[in-house]
Amino acid sequence: MRAARFLADHDGVITTAQARDLGMTRGQLRARTERGLWVAHARSTFLSAEHRMTDMARVRIVANGYAGAVVDRTAAAWLHGLTKVLPDEVTLSLPRSSHVVDSCTVPASVCRRSFAAEDVTTVKGLATTALPLTVLAAAADLGDDGVALMDRALQIRCVTLKDLRSALERNAGSRGMRTARRLLRSAEDLSESELERKFVRFLNKHGVTGWTQQVWMGNLRMDFVFPAERVVVQLHGWAFHHDHEQWEKDQATTNALSAIGWVPLIFTWKRLEFAPDEVLTELMSTLDLRRSVD
Repeated sequence: MRAARFLADHDGVITTAQARDLGMTRGQLRARTERGLWVAHARSTFLSAEHRMTDMARVRIVANGYAGAVVDRTAAAWLHGLTKVLPDEVTLSLPRSSHVVDSCTVPASVCRRSFAAEDVTTVKGLATTALPLTVLAAAADLGDDGVALMDRALQIRCVTLKDLRSALERNAGSRGMRTARRLLRSAEDLSESELERKFVRFLNKHGVTGWTQQVWMGNLRMDFVFPAERVVVQLHGWAFHHDHEQWEKDQATTNALSAIGWVPLIFTWKRLEFAPDEVLTELMSTLDLRRSVD
């Protein structure tokens, strides 16, 4: 009965050590495995035949199957509820002195490293990187999607810029921290003027002309205006810098421009950084279309 309750509370996953802590003998454990009631998925780690291989079971099997494992990166982001999709490979780190298991049915991405005590927490009974380091490492792994993850974490205030900076400095030189540093620096320092300078460099690089910067239309300031084509470009940085009132104002501006025959375009730092070709195509297509109409 105690084992059944434990399995129900732990997604059907149990280890030999946990079974013994529940008072089970070696013979009882062997009987369950021989009858197929418990199926081994890693050394000394089993899934009850009465339970499905859920995402949480996958994480538990990997975390229990590797001695000294700390769930990190994208798997840790999933555990913390920052992402909805668990990666195909459960990501974790092991101390350099630990042995990698010789077999595990659940694919895993294993790194060798240790963590400071403040960078490790427990989620659902599993050792996991704490939120600030999880955000940094997962954002670095996810590429352009990592911007959205970090931005969202800052928006909902589960971490602060100070938290992220402290975790980054403790883990400088670790896997992915160079990318994380670039993202964090942007989140900390990206002002409207810096973003506009980035867009000016983008326009000059691609030979785009016919624009004017910082134009007032009534009581609204436009970042960039292409007057001949009646196209306006507004630039947005990180969402966590903006409150709901600013969001409402942006929608009103877009509607007002459309009502008087202008085409409003919005480009974000994320797209300029990670998808500049898409931005160029969208901008030039809009300008060409307006020229053909005129």
